[in-house]
Amino acid sequence: MRVAWFLLVLVPACSPPVDEPVSPDAENPKSPPSGGSSSSPASPAAAPSAGAAEVDARFAPLIASAYRDYKAWGRVDDELRWAPWLCRLPLPGRARMSAAEDGGHARKLYSVFAKHRDRYPLVQGEAPISQPVGQALVKESYHPELVDAKDVPELPSHQPSGADGASGAPDHFDPYLRDGDRVYRASRFAGAYVVLKVAPETPGTDAGWVYGTVAPGGEVTSAGRVASCMGCHVSARHERVFGIAPAPSAAP
Repeated sequence: MRVAWFLLVLVPACSPPVDEPVSPDAENPKSPPSGGSSSSPASPAAAPSAGAAEVDARFAPLIASAYRDYKAWGRVDDELRWAPWLCRLPLPGRARMSAAEDGGHARKLYSVFAKHRDRYPLVQGEAPISQPVGQALVKESYHPELVDAKDVPELPSHQPSGADGASGAPDHFDPYLRDGDRVYRASRFAGAYVVLKVAPETPGTDAGWVYGTVAPGGEVTSAGRVASCMGCHVSARHERVFGIAPAPSAAP
């Protein structure tokens, strides 16, 4: 059976609508790749027996493929990719902080990328938003660096961080976040979380959903029915997707 694959960003394991990599960081983490194309992997075979490791070889290529390509998709909250209301200046994607107090997601900053951004639930309305096959989301996670508020640029949101892969479009990102009386900057890359959707009847999936994590160096550290991820995502409103709320800025 040919699998139609579909990726989505991971939400923090065992915590509400937020997500980040549970894998340990590398000593010398590398920046995520700028993007690239890849062919669709072959359809998975039969599901492995119970008790198998959380790196399912059938789905690891899908996780790796998403990680290679996600930069070209753009951040879900980067308004420069569409016209904002009232002719105001478009806001960039912003750093957000995980709600988790412990574990792999604890107090890390993150940003979400989506392949089909028009289907990603930015606003929490009354009705669930169905996710089309082919949708894809990857969540970048960063270690927070405490900074002096005086050192925050006046308009950090309008300083593009470079081209976002194959599209060549600028990646607008505000890495600063105010939490109470403190200001943090998204600094060292901590890894990525991925959730992907294949055909619902695919063996070895969570009703078609597959989860995975990628270490800073690019190694796929989990793929498949990752229990820590499934435990949270099963309660998500939009199939297995939580969505995100508007992020606070570093402005006082």
